[in-house]
Amino acid sequence: MKLAITWLFIVMTMALPVRATGLSSFHVGEKLTYDILWGPFVAGHATLTVAGIEQIDGQDCYHIVGQAQTTGFVDLLYHVESKIETWLDTTGFFTRRFSQTRREGKRRSAEDSRYDYTAGQVVTTNLINGQLSAVALTGPEQDVLSVFYFIRTLPLLLNHDNRLPVNLTGKHYDVAACPDQRKTLYFRATGDIPALRIEPKPTLNIVAASGGRMWFWVSDDARKLPLMLVTEMKYGTIKLVLAGIEPSTLMKRIPTQR
Repeated sequence: MKLAITWLFIVMTMALPVRATGLSSFHVGEKLTYDILWGPFVAGHATLTVAGIEQIDGQDCYHIVGQAQTTGFVDLLYHVESKIETWLDTTGFFTRRFSQTRREGKRRSAEDSRYDYTAGQVVTTNLINGQLSAVALTGPEQDVLSVFYFIRTLPLLLNHDNRLPVNLTGKHYDVAACPDQRKTLYFRATGDIPALRIEPKPTLNIVAASGGRMWFWVSDDARKLPLMLVTEMKYGTIKLVLAGIEPSTLMKRIPTQR
């Protein structure tokens, strides 16, 4: 039970979606709100916010914040809350800094990673004990939050494979993200909306270990909104479903791009 609840929030804050087009479909002030569903139950809520533009190593970066927390009976069973932040280069759309804090019951973890492209390494500081670790960095990479936004800069095409480098907890992954299905979905935040389904390969280790699968749905229009994440595992089906968009003007329909 505790593992399933913890995994639910790892999915929310550590999910995966070539070269960026140089155009972004998001802007400062955008806030996306999600319901986290475990089977028929609302297990928590989450937000993704483009908080501002800040400089990292002298370069302008989007400061993006993701937060999630258990609610209701799930919170009574096992409290989990998570906050992750990324600083995404506004020109190249790659990570320059990443930080995360997480509480799981009585346990707490916190770390901050600096992506030093000049030195060719990612240096991570454990903010609990001060321990440092470093891994090699061979080129521009994404972290587990920035991919939500990097994928929104890509020209997504049905059955076209996008390959991108992702740094996940200090390990490098070459992730393939291929839209394999197009359909119209309904969300209360958007109404009927055309969407593309993407199954990242490889998937997260905890999903693969349970014989599970994971899919993302993004809007098939200029916004490329992260609409829904679906994970099927032996613990049940977990969904992250778009529930709200701020400012509300973002709800205006934008024509599908081909």
